[in-house]
Amino acid sequence: MRGKPESNDPVSQHEILGMQRKSHILMAFLQALLITIVLLLITFTLYQGWRERLVEKGRQAGRTELLGIRKNLFLLMGNQEMFTALFGQRLEESLAAGFDVSLAEVSSYLDYLEQIHPSFAFATIARENVVVDTYPKQVLHEVGFDLRTLAQYEDHIGYTLQVQQVTLDGPLDAGDDTSYLVSRYALHDNNGVWGLLTLHFNFRQILLEAGVEDVREGYTLFFTFVHGSDEQHFDWGEAATTKAEAVVMDLSYSLLQWRMQIAPQGSWIEFSIPLLLYGIVGSFVSLGVGVFVYLNQIKFQMIKTRSRTDSLTGLLNRREFEKLLHQTCKEEQAFAVALIDIDNFKEINDTYGHLNGDKALLSLVESLKKHIRMSDGIARFGGDEFIILFHDCTNAEFCRRLFQAIRHTRVELEGIQVEVAISMGVALSEEGKQVDALIETADRRLYRAKLEGKGRICTTG
Repeated sequence: MRGKPESNDPVSQHEILGMQRKSHILMAFLQALLITIVLLLITFTLYQGWRERLVEKGRQAGRTELLGIRKNLFLLMGNQEMFTALFGQRLEESLAAGFDVSLAEVSSYLDYLEQIHPSFAFATIARENVVVDTYPKQVLHEVGFDLRTLAQYEDHIGYTLQVQQVTLDGPLDAGDDTSYLVSRYALHDNNGVWGLLTLHFNFRQILLEAGVEDVREGYTLFFTFVHGSDEQHFDWGEAATTKAEAVVMDLSYSLLQWRMQIAPQGSWIEFSIPLLLYGIVGSFVSLGVGVFVYLNQIKFQMIKTRSRTDSLTGLLNRREFEKLLHQTCKEEQAFAVALIDIDNFKEINDTYGHLNGDKALLSLVESLKKHIRMSDGIARFGGDEFIILFHDCTNAEFCRRLFQAIRHTRVELEGIQVEVAISMGVALSEEGKQVDALIETADRRLYRAKLEGKGRICTTG
């Protein structure tokens, strides 16, 4: 049989149960933590989904604002095309009749256009690439398709003259730090192309007419109109809105190309009390469920532990000891079963009371814990009876040595040192592998030890 370890080593079954309880508490904590994390992830996923829907709702609102401006711009450009075509057709009537033409013929129309569209700046007639007439007369306009600008806009002029329709183009810089949208109409006489009518509209004023300043607060806008050659462009708004979260629309109209961008000054998602409350409540619910699971796991383990142990001593109860003994009987190893009883325990209870009787029991338990090995099992078998399973025990000698160490335990009861004596009955596994038979043998020998005078150990008979 293995030698007995030192008495100060952690050897008791009670300590093993304590370690098991700690393990169960740790497992309960890990389970609760896992459930909490899963619930928090679900809460976060739903929160993010809700938030993304709100963000998309905000982006859709911004997109709606852009669509409104886009609609207004298209209406303005359509009007510009219409007026340019009407003015051009009126001038062509004079050309067809053989009269010289000038913008004075349509000055009343141009006055009206200036009144209803503040963006209208001036008009020109160019012939053979030279500006021949301007409106209004008091200002000398050199913006047209003269020799200086012909090379830059040759492709556009050629397109206008070929298709014989109104075209919109820009931006066109007049040299005064103002960019213009230009509307062109090719004038024809009986011999073909006679010249070019061009109406100039201030880009900044066009955007104001389109309602860019009517966009509700909380947005920043950025528009950029780019000439086909990318050499000229007109920008309006804050270029900072080109960040990734901006809603962007790329558009074209006739020969115009431009980009509209809108972004929130803060975030697409406005402050949402329901979303905030969901995040807070969802987090607390997740933590609450985790705590609830943890406490219930602890409660379950406590109930489970109580069902396996004695409430007073913390040792295994009789049912669990019998399970342990059944398992040991199936294994191919020698063992011994020792049944212990406190001598004259009734007298201790009658003399000092049941509380002091419990104190005597606990004193004996502590003594047993100090002297048995970690591999051994101990249980409370009855009121003042304890039973021990000694693994790897081939003879009764070890049981005798243990009995000599614990046969007398002194405990102070009401200021008096009282000696607690025990009797022990031992049964070896070689005498049989039936649990009931071994316990019955140990009990019979314990009874014999008491009949022979108490304070004894009996290993035979």
